[in-house]
Amino acid sequence: MKNKIIWISITFLIMLGTISYGQNSIPSLVSSGQTIEEKYPDGRIEIIGVQVKDPLVLGQMFIAIFLAIAFLQSGIDKILDRKGNVDYFNNQFANSPLNKVSSIALTLITIMELTAGGLLAYGVVYAITERTTMMIFNGFLITSFTLIALFFGQRIAKDYDGAATIVLYFILTMLGIMSMY
Repeated sequence: MKNKIIWISITFLIMLGTISYGQNSIPSLVSSGQTIEEKYPDGRIEIIGVQVKDPLVLGQMFIAIFLAIAFLQSGIDKILDRKGNVDYFNNQFANSPLNKVSSIALTLITIMELTAGGLLAYGVVYAITERTTMMIFNGFLITSFTLIALFFGQRIAKDYDGAATIVLYFILTMLGIMSMY
């Protein structure tokens, strides 16, 4: 079933890319031999009928979508499988100073993840409707605090591989913040 959904999604995306939106279809951009500057001389980029200010804003929106998916999925999983996550946290922090507060830490991390993911998702919609990425920026800030808290917990628990994985998300978030200026 999962493979079928993946193939349907890939087929949909390919079909979406071949649908012509005037001059702004993916095949026309690729086959025309034009540069981005030639295709969009005023700096605005249009994808599937949605106009964005410039490539930086487009990048900010894609980073926000990526992180929103990660944080919303993680936060929702922590709610739906609370017992499994409590057991994991208790095991993860059994030999650390955080062993007595692992349940509280799980609740705080869940709130932080859902807030970051929700704010990033809202920020993308807000950027499309209001033509400003301020809400994405705020989402990136909450994401940064969340990742620092997760990184701290992983380091305290001496899970260095887990901490190293968080660094990748943090770098992506920092790229999103730095692209704002």
